[in-house]
Amino acid sequence: MSDYTAEGTRKVVQVDGHDVAYHDVGAGPAVVFLHGSGPGVTGWANFGANLPELQGIRAIVVDQPGFGASGRAEVYERNYLDISADATLGLIDALGLEQVGLVGNSMGGDVAVTLTLQHPTRVSRLLLNGPGGTGVPILGPSPSEGILRLMDFYANPTREQLVSWLKTMVFDQRVLTEELIESRLAAATAPGAVKNLQDAYATFYNPAFTGEVPLWARVHKIRQPTLICWGRDDRVAPVEGGLLPARRMPKCDLRIYSRCGHWVQVERKADFERAVLEHFLP
Repeated sequence: MSDYTAEGTRKVVQVDGHDVAYHDVGAGPAVVFLHGSGPGVTGWANFGANLPELQGIRAIVVDQPGFGASGRAEVYERNYLDISADATLGLIDALGLEQVGLVGNSMGGDVAVTLTLQHPTRVSRLLLNGPGGTGVPILGPSPSEGILRLMDFYANPTREQLVSWLKTMVFDQRVLTEELIESRLAAATAPGAVKNLQDAYATFYNPAFTGEVPLWARVHKIRQPTLICWGRDDRVAPVEGGLLPARRMPKCDLRIYSRCGHWVQVERKADFERAVLEHFLP
């Protein structure tokens, strides 16, 4: 598996007239991985480094609509979580899978929860990394420091603003290598990239698209075994956001990782990979 690359594993299907790009790696129970938001993000950028250690599962790593190599509607007329959940379900259908596990990082965790609430029979288990909208940050500021730096970047998409945002994502600043910064900057400033995320975030703040009941107020309906992983030092989605879903979801465990920010799969890489295997392998 170490020979696999992003380009070598990428595949594309059409869902409702738009490309959905994904990476299909390994064999075993099918687990769909959903990335977070942010400048330069893709499925591979979030989870590619974890795949060599996930022996025994079939990892399907998705580029959500408007991210990476996936297409998007010209205008978003619904909440982006619903749009992405539908695209993910379309991919699952196209692959002929009756049921899958879901791993979601940040916004991807909220998409995973949305899909599970809408189509509970299609999801076997959930593992969520810092899914901000699934919890309630009752102690930390809202918007958080990380979200404010994200908005700063999209108002003025420079390298300096990108680095400022990246620094809020991790506990250990040594993670932010020049290679990582440059790759994220190139992807974040590619044609259309800024508008794609601006449009997605706009749906979160549009009263017409938010619905009457927020996501965190519906998580008690999820009956699937769920593991929530959260960095203690998360400056994007404060760690206390995990308390409500951990209490309200009847089959949910919460793990809090010390010396870890918003990227559990990066800063606690081995622990994350072990958690995935323990949670999804029979």
